[in-house]
Amino acid sequence: MSRVIFLTSDSLRHKYIAAQLSEYFDLKLIITEKKSIKIEDTTDLTEEDAAFTAKHFKARAESESSFFSAYTSFPKGVKCVNLEHRKINTEAVLDTINKVKPHRIILFGTSIIKNPLLQKYTGKIINLHLGLSPYYKGSATNLFPVIYNEISCIGATIHIVNEKVDQGPILHQLRPEIKTSDILHDLGNKVIHQSGKELPVIIQKHIDKASIGVIQTQKGKVFRLKNLTTSLLRKAYINIEKGAIDNYLKNKEATDKEYPIITLL
Repeated sequence: MSRVIFLTSDSLRHKYIAAQLSEYFDLKLIITEKKSIKIEDTTDLTEEDAAFTAKHFKARAESESSFFSAYTSFPKGVKCVNLEHRKINTEAVLDTINKVKPHRIILFGTSIIKNPLLQKYTGKIINLHLGLSPYYKGSATNLFPVIYNEISCIGATIHIVNEKVDQGPILHQLRPEIKTSDILHDLGNKVIHQSGKELPVIIQKHIDKASIGVIQTQKGKVFRLKNLTTSLLRKAYINIEKGAIDNYLKNKEATDKEYPIITLL
């Protein structure tokens, strides 16, 4: 059985993915890195915007719990190392990983991986990116498609990691099964749930050399969290209320063809 290491964060969604990996592989080590506290910081916002933002994150947590409440801890028996934000690229982390001698390192929800870790394990680091590259790269890449009314671009990309963020060779991509009744946060959680089922299969194909990845040639859009203003966040909710999902589902086949994806399943 292949040895893998999982580099991630510590929310329910991350524990869910860890559970899926542990069912298929010899999961030797989980390294968690805390998220930046800036993500939910509302100190610079008006009272109205702060209340709206707080409500948004509360709804996100409730939706995540509804999908992944069974995963309150990481798999038993797997060594866990907990890090503060932006501590994933230290020599200490590299030394810990080297002792395991993993066949693959899987990423989901960490800071950007840099050298010497990236160089040491070139071609063996696989990222689960929540978004369809190259159309949406960077942060909040299943939220910005709602803001810009491009529901076809909601999904996940499993790719080999290189020095360019979210631009490594694509192994596999997926879109979730969206329904009219879905709320904003359901969209992202459906992507994660489906990714957990497909990710282990794709990793094994890469280990077996049945998949080497497709080079990304398009530039696409790159977003950072600083781009996500309160007004844009409101727009996401407004678009859902105005029927963005209904409109997408009515023209799904034609719209999806405008944004082709790479699938192995």
